[in-house]
Amino acid sequence: MIKKSGIMMDINDIIKLSVDQCISIYKEMAAGIHKKDESGHVYGLVSKKFIIKYGFPALAIGYLCLCFSMRLTVRDTSFAEKECMLYYIVNADGMKGLGHSILMITDEEGGGTVFSFNGMQRSLSESFAGKSGVGKLSVGTMDADETEIFLRTGNLCLEGDQLTDNYDMALYRPVTAEDYQMILEQTVPYREAEEKFTVLYGQWIMEENADRKAKYEQALEQMGQDKNLPVYQIYTNNCDHAARKLISSIDPDMQNYIQHTRRITPNGNLKAFGRKAEKWGVMTLGKQSLPEKLLMFLVSF
Repeated sequence: MIKKSGIMMDINDIIKLSVDQCISIYKEMAAGIHKKDESGHVYGLVSKKFIIKYGFPALAIGYLCLCFSMRLTVRDTSFAEKECMLYYIVNADGMKGLGHSILMITDEEGGGTVFSFNGMQRSLSESFAGKSGVGKLSVGTMDADETEIFLRTGNLCLEGDQLTDNYDMALYRPVTAEDYQMILEQTVPYREAEEKFTVLYGQWIMEENADRKAKYEQALEQMGQDKNLPVYQIYTNNCDHAARKLISSIDPDMQNYIQHTRRITPNGNLKAFGRKAEKWGVMTLGKQSLPEKLLMFLVSF
């Protein structure tokens, strides 16, 4: 801890201030900000060559410092033991290297239920363009032995979108049976929206009358933009947002984190939350490849 102007600051605050300062300087250099003295002499103008030589390396060093500050090491949870368990899990190289988050809860017997939220209505290009659409909450279940193998190896072998893949790191904590049921209840709106969309989509596919088909298509489009539904939006309600919202229904630390988060990737959010929620345990799943280790380290935004 370092004290600045009467405020205690930790290393993350210091590094963030340093990075912000580097960005501010770079913006000034890129904009060619300059001033004149009383004699009219221009000073403060920085050449592009100077920016390339010093500005980019400064930003890179600042970002690497941020990545080092967000590293997580394996640790046990300090929560009291309870009947069930909750896991916030990330696949480091999912979604083109930005990461993919899933949520798993285990019951009193150790059987796991996994939730993975993805886009369903829009193409990848439409999603990257910021278009919202009805999402699909894939759900898979495992018995206690299968759950233990998944946590040991990271290999998830279930039917469903992103449920057959290799996962790399998890934050975990014990929860009560009541918490377990609360999370299940929070998934209902996602599944109801998906079911409604599936029925409507089927009607659109089967309809031969052009006018009625157009009405079904319009209804599908309106549903994909309905703010009252948990629609998928790659920047504001993606796999990681859904996982964190479900967790926040029973965890005060996650509730607080969601209100103040600035990260935009699953990898970045898992690490940032893991740094703040010190009572949560941290575990690796299986053996990470070099590319996975690099992604887990470098993707911190």
